[in-house]
Amino acid sequence: MSVFDNILGNWIQVVDNQNNITIEDYGYDTGVIEGTTKNHCVKCVAVNKCCFKNEENKKPKPFDITGIDILNSIINGLIPGLYHFRCHCKEVPVQINSIDEIELIVPEGKIQYLFKSKSGWIKSMGYQEKEFSEFVDMLLQKTKEAYLYGNYYKENYNNFGFKINLNISIPGKNEKIGKTYNVTTNYMIFPNKKLKMNTPLGGWQ
Repeated sequence: MSVFDNILGNWIQVVDNQNNITIEDYGYDTGVIEGTTKNHCVKCVAVNKCCFKNEENKKPKPFDITGIDILNSIINGLIPGLYHFRCHCKEVPVQINSIDEIELIVPEGKIQYLFKSKSGWIKSMGYQEKEFSEFVDMLLQKTKEAYLYGNYYKENYNNFGFKINLNISIPGKNEKIGKTYNVTTNYMIFPNKKLKMNTPLGGWQ
């Protein structure tokens, strides 16, 4: 196994074989709705079929059984699972070998909002308005690369899904050639190697 394989490897997918419901069955404005998931946990549904780097702070935190009386719990029908008692979820090894396997979901209006709210930032990196389209293409490409290499960290995890900040480096353009700008972008991890955009350009690293 090469160093490259080590960087790309070590991925898991959360899989609940008893549940076909995922966060994609809900609207972006509601997230997973309590009471619609049958006997499944809302937070588990939010990450069902999602792929994570198998590292701390890059995947949902497993259930901490430290200090739990396991025998007594089992006697009472409370079997410890991956995330909580009676949890059906499993971590299954998975491979993500290239950015071509990663799909970005860009909700309507997100790119227009980027131009409206962050045009000053984009220009400060040397990109002129006629080059904004080029900037967006590069931003999206580098977002996929950051996810592929596990260059992200968890922000929070709730019924809207697993929110992450990805660290990316943008090369300067025109008079800013030779400079590098380290920024963050914010997404939700969605099922089957997809990312849903929250904020295309979130802040400086």
